[in-house]
Amino acid sequence: MTQQHSNLSNLDMRALEILLLVYKEKSFTRAADSLGVSQSVVSYNIDKVRKVVGDPLFVREAGVTLPTEKCVSLVTLSEEMLLRMEDLQSANTFDPTTTTDPLVIACNYYERLLLIPSIVATFRSLAPSMPIEIIDASGLGHEKLLNREADILIGPFNRTDTAFYARTLFTDNYVCMMDAANPAVQSELTLETYLKLDHIVVTYGGMWKSFYLTELERLGHQIRPMLRVPSPAGIEEIVSGSPLVATLPAGMGRKICGSLRLVPCPIQQSLPIRIVWTAQHHHSAKIKWVRDIIAETMTA
Repeated sequence: MTQQHSNLSNLDMRALEILLLVYKEKSFTRAADSLGVSQSVVSYNIDKVRKVVGDPLFVREAGVTLPTEKCVSLVTLSEEMLLRMEDLQSANTFDPTTTTDPLVIACNYYERLLLIPSIVATFRSLAPSMPIEIIDASGLGHEKLLNREADILIGPFNRTDTAFYARTLFTDNYVCMMDAANPAVQSELTLETYLKLDHIVVTYGGMWKSFYLTELERLGHQIRPMLRVPSPAGIEEIVSGSPLVATLPAGMGRKICGSLRLVPCPIQQSLPIRIVWTAQHHHSAKIKWVRDIIAETMTA
């Protein structure tokens, strides 16, 4: 056993959890506010860790709290230790009927519109005392998993490094949504016509690019974006009565189109919707149950 491992055994989990929170928040004050305790409690626990490792852990530079090199190493080690403890505690004891352990799901508008209502209803039935929080994934869902801000990520994500596992729930495709008065709805939408239309492009705040846009670029084509919006929320109201066309996942289009017209997109690009979790939580009984229930709900 290394000296660092031996020293860490003298620390309680609470001190390590506070260390991780200060590291994440980059502030003793924000860490204390998050915990609902006084700053002196945070300082006391950080001092305990400092004495064990013989390092200041945090330094102030230009008014910012920065971690030392040893602090960064200790955070990585502490995260691993705490996750292993969580896995040991929940390995064979997870009971959905009695659990009060919260579940955090990261996803975006598509999933909140089409998937989350039925998923939440199922969880409320099977795990009535389990609090559920839905947070925005944007393009940072994987980072939120690694930072333990979320337990599960749902969406069209295809990151394949060894830190993550993924399971495909289903595959969607793209359609074009436009007003019934748009001349383009009168006949089959060809690629040539599609490229000449006035488009609404959803930018997702610059954090993610729709697959159909990536495929267009691969094919060497460009559309004419006449309006850029950060989210597809409310996009049907913009399309209504206008000459604009919105390229959307078919499931979303069917949900929101109302009296608008949907036509197949000439760009043949699939949209796999996946559930993603970390390798660290792969053997967690809770996460295994959660992902199995989500998959069953989506195929019911």
